[in-house]
Amino acid sequence: MSGKVLVLAGKTLDKVMPAIRSGRIRAKSTGLTSLDPGNCACTASDVRSISLAPLATIVDVTDSNPLHVAVSASELRRDLRGFEFSLFPREFPAGTLWALSPQVLVPSFSRYYVDKARMLDFEEAVLLGMELCGHYAHDVPGNGGSRCEFLVEPALTYDELLEYLDSANGMRGIKAARTAARWVAENSYSPQESILALEQYLMPMRGGRGYPKPQLNPTVSVPPDMRDLVARESFKPDIYWEGLLDLEYDGGYHVDPAQVERDKARAADILALGIPVIQATRQSLSTCADAERLGLQVGKLLESGLGAPMTRKLRRLDDPDLRRARESLHIKLKRIVNPRDFSARDASRRREFDPWDPC
Repeated sequence: MSGKVLVLAGKTLDKVMPAIRSGRIRAKSTGLTSLDPGNCACTASDVRSISLAPLATIVDVTDSNPLHVAVSASELRRDLRGFEFSLFPREFPAGTLWALSPQVLVPSFSRYYVDKARMLDFEEAVLLGMELCGHYAHDVPGNGGSRCEFLVEPALTYDELLEYLDSANGMRGIKAARTAARWVAENSYSPQESILALEQYLMPMRGGRGYPKPQLNPTVSVPPDMRDLVARESFKPDIYWEGLLDLEYDGGYHVDPAQVERDKARAADILALGIPVIQATRQSLSTCADAERLGLQVGKLLESGLGAPMTRKLRRLDDPDLRRARESLHIKLKRIVNPRDFSARDASRRREFDPWDPC
């Protein structure tokens, strides 16, 4: 690498990474595994020599809205108008840095996850991982209060995330990232689907039910000897415990009459294959009592397939402390995904009308 480079960091990435994911700007892997402090742009003359054209439509740099950049030595941090400096490691795993141009670098989504995880609560970090490994994207990653786009390609796969975390020993934030990433499930199609799945398989002490971890939206082939029973060669369940249960989440678009008919036909086909189907809606998640009832339904159907281990697990979940943990988790996840529902401005109205009162 020749010449000075700007390494984007901090809040600037919350604007740049979604633009990369959507394809509005292009990023290319650099293969770098080290960043020489001498190559880091940190002075006014360094910065003026670097074209910010790749960011022209993404970031508006002003004194009140500085560009966040990183340097690989603490002594290079400067008090420079329009810029805010943070520290980046000198040595790092391959795949850590991408290039928007020869002189403007950004971290990969895996590295971005490490940086974000150390600043987030555990539950927020898990949901961020599910978003990056899923088919939806907020304008600000992980921020449920920002606009959400659906049916997008994942930023990375779960295996890619784990592989990077395994190689990032000693990196600041790595412990929090590894702790949260363990509970990420890939291939979710919406924040509500992520909540619904996570509440089933997260460990009980964290507020989940500790059920086996399901697959999200896998493509399941119909066995050849059963294709005379159904109208398709494969199906795509929402939240799937292989051969045991399909938990379907019907979001807003499912009210379309044509979609309703497709959902009914798919559910009938899955039932014909001998797999129970539970239909969950937004109402299934609206109160702690509704969520608890749904979780019990899921547990009972899994028990019929898994037997004694699930029976013992369900019995342990009756513990009052674990029930309170589930209520706390449910409220927290809903707040993360729908923060506007819990704004201070609406606090008094919520006390009167809040559908969570049964909790």
